[in-house]
Amino acid sequence: MSEASIDAARRITSARRQHVEVIRIDCNGPGDLSGVRALIESGDLVPAEIVAVMGKTEGNGCVNDHTREYAAAMWCQLLAPYLDCPPDRVEQRVALVMSGGTEGVLSPHFTVFTRRWVDGAATHGPKRLVIGTASTRDFAPEEVGRVALRRCPGTVEFARGQVSLASAPQQGRCHFAVAMCRHQ
Repeated sequence: MSEASIDAARRITSARRQHVEVIRIDCNGPGDLSGVRALIESGDLVPAEIVAVMGKTEGNGCVNDHTREYAAAMWCQLLAPYLDCPPDRVEQRVALVMSGGTEGVLSPHFTVFTRRWVDGAATHGPKRLVIGTASTRDFAPEEVGRVALRRCPGTVEFARGQVSLASAPQQGRCHFAVAMCRHQ
């Protein structure tokens, strides 16, 4: 994202701010989206406002844990008709981050992040959660967690641009970022 496009987007969003909600939804397994469906049907969850889903599945979290891919596939099937796109395009609009392994005290669940733009410039008042998303090129398995990931053209610029576009009133105040690596 170029500096010029960041500046242009900042001017457009200067009269708008994000309203972000975080919803935790219990599930009985990686394919159990009954709680999500109930929230959608009641109007408490608007699929078009879903920006990201972080899920914890009951798999073992190792390379042979297919519950992550299964959960992501179920989310794609659920959201596709609401987003008016085929299931294989949902992950281009919604970040689906699944983590396996719920041994011990953890229980399977999904955390859904929604974002809605509302009128009114961002204030310099209390800190708040804002969300920005984008995608880089696909990385080879040996690049994940390595310097190559940081040096990929666009990775750092993307992060800076998303913080800026999220209308963070004070630059440099991003305290947490999640990077999702897609399984190929």
